Amino acid sequence: MHESRDNGQRPVSVSSRGLTKRYHLGELHSLGRTVRHLLRRNGSADLPTLEALCGVDFTVQRADSFGIVGTNGSGKSTVLQILAGTILPTGGKMEVHGRVLPLLAVGTGFHPELTGTENVRLFAASLGIPRDVIESRMDAVAEFAELERHMDTPIKRFSSGMLSRLSFAIAMQFPADIYVFDEVLAVVDGEFQHRCLAEIRNLHAQGRTVIFVSHSLDQVAEVCQRVMWLDGGRVRELGPTDGVLDDYARAVAEH
Repeated sequence: MHESRDNGQRPVSVSSRGLTKRYHLGELHSLGRTVRHLLRRNGSADLPTLEALCGVDFTVQRADSFGIVGTNGSGKSTVLQILAGTILPTGGKMEVHGRVLPLLAVGTGFHPELTGTENVRLFAASLGIPRDVIESRMDAVAEFAELERHMDTPIKRFSSGMLSRLSFAIAMQFPADIYVFDEVLAVVDGEFQHRCLAEIRNLHAQGRTVIFVSHSLDQVAEVCQRVMWLDGGRVRELGPTDGVLDDYARAVAEH
């Protein structure tokens, strides 16, 4: 694979240029309404729009540990969904170099009727991981998540904390180039949080790229070297962690 580079620096893992995402509000309220809009020449032009992202530019180099902060609705999850390939941008471009392991929300990508073991197989297979590798790591996933007794239980019976632990255990046991964490530690206890943060730092030390989103500024400060602050779908500030977090915390306090 051709490796993109930015200004002669380390190879680039993720590059976003002019990224936009627009939603038409109300376009899926009913099947009849959707059909009527599809039949109209102007499509959804008469519907109100939401600009979730407005020209977002950033670069994450290989082995970076990169944080994203912002209030609810700032565009954080939209950026990560585009990065993971679950939604497409309206405009601009995002280039991703390497295998992405996305943990976007508690239980995302899991099927509630399948057991923990079956969901591990399904999730890992969707990432293109060979079956023999999946089976060889199954016990390690269960052990890390501390769910050995529950892996044959349908995950619809798991608590949010159990789902979060299973998600994180999958990330720790299967190989990827870019690891994306979106609020996956919000519902686990303090001891498990400390273990997870240590493992994220270890991924970074191994030269993996980490993209980390959390409302906990302490966690972002502990994990990330650089931070992007999103505000209303735009990049308000991007730079070294301490400076960006100080400015962000001050702005939040003022409101």
